[in-house]
Amino acid sequence: MQKKILAAVVASMMAGQAMAVTLVDDGTNKATIGGYLDLRYIDQDKGEHTGDSSRINFAFEHKMTEATTVFAKTEWGFDTTGDKDDYFWQRLAYVGAKNDQLGSIAYGQQWSTYGMVAGWTDVFAATGGEASGFYGADGDALGTARAEDALQYNHSFMGLNVSAQYQVGEESVDTNETRDGSYAVAASYDLPMGLSIGAAYNEAKVEVTGANGYKAKSAIVGAKFEADKIYAALTYADLKNRETSDYLGAVEKAEGIELYASYQLNEMFKIGGGYNQLKDKSNTTGIKGEVKYIPVEVVYTQGPVQLSGTYQFEDSVMHTTGAKAEDKIVLQARYYF
Repeated sequence: MQKKILAAVVASMMAGQAMAVTLVDDGTNKATIGGYLDLRYIDQDKGEHTGDSSRINFAFEHKMTEATTVFAKTEWGFDTTGDKDDYFWQRLAYVGAKNDQLGSIAYGQQWSTYGMVAGWTDVFAATGGEASGFYGADGDALGTARAEDALQYNHSFMGLNVSAQYQVGEESVDTNETRDGSYAVAASYDLPMGLSIGAAYNEAKVEVTGANGYKAKSAIVGAKFEADKIYAALTYADLKNRETSDYLGAVEKAEGIELYASYQLNEMFKIGGGYNQLKDKSNTTGIKGEVKYIPVEVVYTQGPVQLSGTYQFEDSVMHTTGAKAEDKIVLQARYYF
């Protein structure tokens, strides 16, 4: 029972679909609506109320044969505070097909192949995920986060999970910079005792107007353990030519470590903590930024409601000024639908 609860909590953090409402299910066609309203109060330097993590999604399936199903999903983020110019923005939009023996193939904006491993430590209630190369300012365009224009294949058999991805066409990365295709591969293996090990690699070709282009490379290895009330995961990432964090800016080389561990006290309460560190390893002079913090959290889940409190011990350094970040407190209220 506890293992099922923990799996549901982790899945809801990753996809926001655990509490989805089924609109239609006649055995052949299925349609669901899901998402959540997320409000946070962040106290760091000054108090700030945010609501831009909220989202709504629609998912559809059509069973063609006993073994083959076609599917589609679209998801939008929305802001509940009125602070953003765009109240709605696209997060996911893809179509595909899956077969019990052959795996699945999908095209569109979707969670990346790189995320097969990077997502293992991105399960904090209200923080984390900053040292693996998963997100960053360029994650969607380069294919490591919610990969845009991506053709992706996934399959699992006998404990082995494989994924391959290719981004089609060109996409703006930054001013005067354009991604001209990318590819990614990943594999993980699930052992019977709850331990999984995995690795992923993503490489994108970026063209620069009036200058030489470059290749953005992201490699990650990791392990996770799930058993009854315990969840623990560790990832190590090696990144080249990525814009990974506000603290580092655009860097030639960076190395990141993420750690997360939690214990399910009962059906409602979970305690968790971890570590995020991303270091600038570029051969440059001057101030080098660094992401470095330890979050400790308490999460309460009851039905569709999730409440959490996080205290983040900070030691991050801003690359522009050398200033150190102050400790952070995050209070979160989330309602799944």
